Amino acid sequence: MAGLFSLLMMMPVAAVARTVLYVSPHGNDQWSGRSADPEGGDGPLATLEAARLKVRAIKANAKESVEVLIRGGEYHLDKTVVFGLADSGSEEAPVVYKAFPGEKPVFSGGVEISKWARCAQDPAGVSPKAWGQLWVAEIPTHTREPWVIRSLYDGEALLQRARSGSFKYRDVEKENDSNRQGKKLTSVLDYEGDPLPPFDRTVHYRDDDLRDWPNPSDIELILKDRPWLANVIALERVDTRNKVAHLAVDPTYQAINPNNRYWVENAIEYLDEPGEWVVNTREGRIYLWPGKDVADMNVVAPFLQEFIRVEGTEDGPFASHLWFEGLTFTHGVRDTLLEGDRGLQHDWEMYDKANAVIRFRFAEDCVVSSCVIKASSGTGIRLDLHCQRIRIAGNHLHHLGGGGIVLSGYGPGTKDVNKKNVVHDNFIHHIGELLLHSAAIFIAQSGHNDITHNTIRDVPYNGIVVSGCRPHEFYLVKRIPFRRAWVSSIRFEECEPYIKKGLAARYQNRLEHFLPLLHARENRIVMNDISRTLLKLHDGNAIYFSAMGEDNLVERNYLHQNHDTAGAIRLDDNPSFTIIRENVITESERGLGLKGPADVINNFIFTETFLRGRSTPGWLGGTKKALPVRNIFMPPASSKSNNGLYLTDDRAKDKPFYENLPRMENSIYFTENTSKPYVPKTALGNDLFTGKPVTSGQGLVKLWYVDPMFDEEAMKEGLYRFKKGSPAEKLGIKPIDLREVGSSLARSPGSGTGPKRGTRAPSTESRNP
Repeated sequence: MAGLFSLLMMMPVAAVARTVLYVSPHGNDQWSGRSADPEGGDGPLATLEAARLKVRAIKANAKESVEVLIRGGEYHLDKTVVFGLADSGSEEAPVVYKAFPGEKPVFSGGVEISKWARCAQDPAGVSPKAWGQLWVAEIPTHTREPWVIRSLYDGEALLQRARSGSFKYRDVEKENDSNRQGKKLTSVLDYEGDPLPPFDRTVHYRDDDLRDWPNPSDIELILKDRPWLANVIALERVDTRNKVAHLAVDPTYQAINPNNRYWVENAIEYLDEPGEWVVNTREGRIYLWPGKDVADMNVVAPFLQEFIRVEGTEDGPFASHLWFEGLTFTHGVRDTLLEGDRGLQHDWEMYDKANAVIRFRFAEDCVVSSCVIKASSGTGIRLDLHCQRIRIAGNHLHHLGGGGIVLSGYGPGTKDVNKKNVVHDNFIHHIGELLLHSAAIFIAQSGHNDITHNTIRDVPYNGIVVSGCRPHEFYLVKRIPFRRAWVSSIRFEECEPYIKKGLAARYQNRLEHFLPLLHARENRIVMNDISRTLLKLHDGNAIYFSAMGEDNLVERNYLHQNHDTAGAIRLDDNPSFTIIRENVITESERGLGLKGPADVINNFIFTETFLRGRSTPGWLGGTKKALPVRNIFMPPASSKSNNGLYLTDDRAKDKPFYENLPRMENSIYFTENTSKPYVPKTALGNDLFTGKPVTSGQGLVKLWYVDPMFDEEAMKEGLYRFKKGSPAEKLGIKPIDLREVGSSLARSPGSGTGPKRGTRAPSTESRNP
């Protein structure tokens, strides 16, 4: 269906009347907008909002296609432009907002900070290192809403907010310690019972690490209480007598482990290096230690979070047939955790929140293409709740404080209406600059989507996330309904019959009880190029799954330079059946991390360890579909890992990985690594399961210890094929063609990404007997 939709999008619109309007920085909203340049007291409009209203008037009187051409230059937005039903187009007559040919319109949500003056007197508490170095400017007061500045830019360069060194919590026991992962609570909390008291929001600090700042809401703590998360939460107050800080909202998990670290940002005491700044909202001032001449700086503070929202009505009619093409957006506001927020898994993203530059909500058949979102502190694009057949294609999203693209359907329940969208040919990199747990593409409760030909690189945590609600969370809905991550978004009346079914079962925490409520199913993740993930956090992956629906497909992806992963492709807690086929994984320590059933077919894995798993992985025998066949595992010759052929679990150091995959068939293992963990206890040419020589065409082959004879020159171009006479071909293993993998934008001149370079084949000469 998605492929048909893509084809329709490229077809010319049927012949209908067409009106062209123009917008220009030199325009006037009182003009007609019918000409591209001012002339004779008429000309283009000046704002996107005026164009929207003009289009609405045209559409009210005639069913015609409208194209709004936006001239190059900068447009300042101070409120969201909302496109609704009356602004929509139709299949025959879409409404298109696009860049004027050859020009670059830029929409900024920032406010210039000007009139900088050198501080006549150093502010109280400032570091001695900064004495005599600071400049100050007033926070602009012309804005109509309360405004707390959380980020600053010099043009497109993010400026570093003042930050402390790391601190540790005081070792205390808390009375209310229920703010933990769901899987650690269901064993101690009965399903029935009164709601628990609100979570504890305190941080018990050591020594004089924190102070009773006069502007606590400006001060934020960075809490890294899990390797996969970095909460950024403002202070409410600090009790210096008892050494207790009170947070403005719940942390995702209890801030209690004395071995965990946290940091303080935006306190004047830590403004101690050139390029840093702090804001004091109470004083109405920003303090800056400039890293260069202030006269050469263009300091901008993001003011607007959501630039464009396309929104219909909840159950229809839906906003539709609106296209945005060739536009650039910059300087959006960073997301801040607020009272009443509802979160997705681990609060990596929020549920149904206006925290993205472009947002669709109750929308269908819309397009965002060839746009750029950059130097912005929040998320790039969101598709919330009911969104279908939305095409996000050919966009460049980079240097964002939050995530790249979010597809987020309704919370756990029977309503399955976020689906059949296309995320294609996008180049996403350097995201999560402020919220480190952000993903490049996040799919939550959304299914039947095509995620194809995207390039993702240089991200602090996961590349692609496909997620749903884990079984444990359903059982907490009565006891801690205020829990932000997943529990608060559960649609209880729809879910209650399934919860009761699970409670009555022998094994309550099996995903099968809840599969009808989990809609991240049948997504196609195909031909994506993902590299350099986990640059800041840990226990993550290039492609991550947890508690999703069935039959997601991961096919022909190129995953490389992803270090410290828990498997470049990972099925984490409570996954359902997944197809993992024809992927190439290289320059990583671990290939796969599987906690659930999967077809693992025709993958080429050039990593130190094939499988991250335990001595008895729970998914073995769990489904007849789990069948690892026609895979090639080739650890690099340079690896010094102690795992090699063996599982990563300490309890299984001497157990080869393949003994945990008894159904593996027609697969190959080979390496030139001569260290003990990599050398099988049988001769080259033998089957590692039987220890006997393999004679092609005679009998079943399970895991053949043999050189697959890759074509090394072809691999350099991304074509993973074999030389003539390869034993891989005799086993039915297919070549993998990745020459067109990833986004065309990443292969274009100036992108910094050159042609594909395959993993080096073992040798130009076969070592086979």
